[in-house]
Amino acid sequence: MKYLYSVAILVGLGIVIYFYGINFDNMSEEMLINSVLYWYVPLTFGLYGLSAYKVKKLAGPNDKGALRLIFSGKDISLTVIGIVIVILSGVVGFLVFMLPLGIFKIKSKIYDVAVALLGSLIWLIGLWFFFNVLWYSL
Repeated sequence: MKYLYSVAILVGLGIVIYFYGINFDNMSEEMLINSVLYWYVPLTFGLYGLSAYKVKKLAGPNDKGALRLIFSGKDISLTVIGIVIVILSGVVGFLVFMLPLGIFKIKSKIYDVAVALLGSLIWLIGLWFFFNVLWYSL
């Protein structure tokens, strides 16, 4: 599953680069807005899945909290992901990111898949709210 999450992240970033870097001038504003789902879903799925996979891999028999594992220093990439999320989205974004990681039991066989699906769903709801509620008021 680790490779699936990594591929999802690469696909999401590749689509972002294509739409907003290479093909930006050929797309209308509406097309750019509509293209968000093409990169947003694989990117969030991959980030959540990879983070949950690493948390699950690091968890010992007594570890119960994903937050402790992320900032434990056992895996520097998890700590970097946490710090980057705080920098890019603030404390609220970090808390929203941590929510799915804390809901499921780390020792569950499907922990990483469940976290990836729930995390993607939460951010999709946020995206829907942004475009259907906040966007019109801007």
